[in-house]
Amino acid sequence: MKTPILTVFTLLFCMVYSPTILNLDHTTPNNTSKRIDKLNKSGLDFYVYKSNVNTKYSEIPSALFRNKLIMVSSKKIGGLGNGIDKHTNEPFTELFCLDIDAYGTAKNPLFFSRLINTKNSEGQVAFSPDERTMYFTRSKRENSLNYQLYKIVLENNSNGNWVNEEELPISNNNYSIENPHVSSDGTELYFSSNMPGSYGGYDLYVAHINDDGTLGHAMNLGPKINTRLDDKFPHLSKDGRKLFFSSKGHNAIGGFDIFVSSISEDIKTPRNLGGEVNSEFDELGFMFINKDQGFFSSNKKQGKGGFDMYRFKANVIYQQLQGIVINENNTLLPNTTVVLLNGEGKELERQTTGIDAQYSFKVKAYENYAIKVLKKGFKNYESPFSSNQTDTIIYKEILKLSSKVSSIDNKQ
Repeated sequence: MKTPILTVFTLLFCMVYSPTILNLDHTTPNNTSKRIDKLNKSGLDFYVYKSNVNTKYSEIPSALFRNKLIMVSSKKIGGLGNGIDKHTNEPFTELFCLDIDAYGTAKNPLFFSRLINTKNSEGQVAFSPDERTMYFTRSKRENSLNYQLYKIVLENNSNGNWVNEEELPISNNNYSIENPHVSSDGTELYFSSNMPGSYGGYDLYVAHINDDGTLGHAMNLGPKINTRLDDKFPHLSKDGRKLFFSSKGHNAIGGFDIFVSSISEDIKTPRNLGGEVNSEFDELGFMFINKDQGFFSSNKKQGKGGFDMYRFKANVIYQQLQGIVINENNTLLPNTTVVLLNGEGKELERQTTGIDAQYSFKVKAYENYAIKVLKKGFKNYESPFSSNQTDTIIYKEILKLSSKVSSIDNKQ
């Protein structure tokens, strides 16, 4: 039987703890050099910089291919135009590839592939983990708001020759398929669509990728993610546990905001990335290029024009979970095993308490955990814990064990 985590305002008062009162102690700094963004519930601290590749046209990041950034843009190369899209008042978009240096700076935009870039409008792309299959979107000039989904493969022993292009059956002239993104294990394709059955506008969907690269049934991600407004640009963290996306719903500041939701254990309520990233304008195309760097685009007023690209560095917000282990008589319990589990029940770390019966774990903000306690002669203890305060530095928890009532419980 699980015993709930018992908390008090300070560990110094543990001996007079009353089991009928639950109090959560969050220790926060008295002085901070950086303003805490109350809107940021992502568990990440963002530092955002303008990209030096921006022009008066739109630049939107899409995917990585062979360590280069693939970008969707309406910019011109060599003075050549691609006609004007009446819906954007910019040239029809094409795909570009850019070098990325160690600082996460993108530069040297070149056409990605003349086999894929056409006189139509090229949209977002996604690659299989081995980078031999590409899913991409394209809309025709006469109906530029309706994107269709295509698949193409890299020819063996070629230096970038894409072959066997095919439009996938999920495409339809009556609705649009946009923003494909392949999970890091290559088993799922996420995308946005305004197909029938959505909760409103564009919704996010996921489809299983079969061994031959075809797609299974598209499944709507449901009302915790999707809103009656537009939800677009899905992007998974590398471990597949978090979904980043853009939405006009979820109480966005204005236009599209970028949100994050935990999806590994269960889809959780989306959380805003905060004012360092989001604004009263549109933010979209959020993507990581490595563990702590990435790009997104925004049409903020201070940009050069259209959607400008921004690079970011995201530092994980670490906190402390600490406390003591006691018995029913409020007596300290040294030599006790305390185990920290993630939200999926995987062991992250274990400690053995000393004579002071204390434990201390480093945890990430806005993550789900569980604490398990093992000690001979006492019932095994396990209870969930959520680090759900961005501005908290230390969570203090008293773990109270009950004596065993049977020999079965004596196993650890």
